[in-house]
Amino acid sequence: MTPRVSFTVNVCNSDAPFLGPTLRHMMRQLNYPFAERIATYDPGRQTGKYAERIQGSQTAVERILDTLLDEQVIDRVDVVPWTEAEQHRILLKYFGNEKIDLKDFSGAPIYQYLYALDACSGDYLFHVDSDMLFHRQGERSWIDEGIALLRAKPQAIVATPQGGPPQARNWLERLTGISFERPAREPWHPADFISTRKFLMDAARFRACLPLVQAIPGEPLENSLSHTCRLKGFQRWSMNGYRHWTIHPWRHDENYVRYLDDLIWAVENGVTPFRRAGYKWDMRTEGKHIEEWLAVLRKHGRARG
Repeated sequence: MTPRVSFTVNVCNSDAPFLGPTLRHMMRQLNYPFAERIATYDPGRQTGKYAERIQGSQTAVERILDTLLDEQVIDRVDVVPWTEAEQHRILLKYFGNEKIDLKDFSGAPIYQYLYALDACSGDYLFHVDSDMLFHRQGERSWIDEGIALLRAKPQAIVATPQGGPPQARNWLERLTGISFERPAREPWHPADFISTRKFLMDAARFRACLPLVQAIPGEPLENSLSHTCRLKGFQRWSMNGYRHWTIHPWRHDENYVRYLDDLIWAVENGVTPFRRAGYKWDMRTEGKHIEEWLAVLRKHGRARG
């Protein structure tokens, strides 16, 4: 029997400049028949470090979401309720404690993410941040492989694709422009940390982990997920190799928004700079770093002007 997989993405007003093209890209690249595709929208103003981002308007985001519904890119939009009763219900269900902060110390969501997961009905939950970009080699979705991995390993609770395309790792690779990375012997490896940027989760095993445990009050939700899974003997498994990988914009700056269509094209086609700044899972576009991406794009007739 085909497993039911829920797609869930959290959306806020600062996503307006990139939301439409990015969600269309995700559905092309994920190439999976999700049982439901849900956008969970929080129209409130962001706080903490997230308040520094370009703030879109509620009107703009609602218009984008309506268009995505009309195009059948998504099936449903849930608006995050901020009633005290709903906050207490979610926090009690997932932490066993209604006094947990709704956001972490930096302003990142806790309640909003858990509300989104709670609204899913699938056997597996695919959660993704609204700005993630995906590369797929071949027609088969990485989610098929992720489900097979989760079924084969009883202690696996989360599966994720490779984090980023190949990148020069040392001075020799930067000098020569050649990768000396050896192919992995196994298709997957266990990993310690569960990022909330993207994950495919076994819903029943997640429920078995509850209540979540905070190692430090006010910590990010991903820290609590990782800490709880370690305590209860569950693991994240990450894909090796570069058939499927993801990358995340380090900043949603003017360069990123201006060249968004070209950058999405680059990720989909595996056209990436081998020599580039930052971690391999982050796309740096601020200031001079955009030139690393524009150089390879121009070689392929993109990003002119």
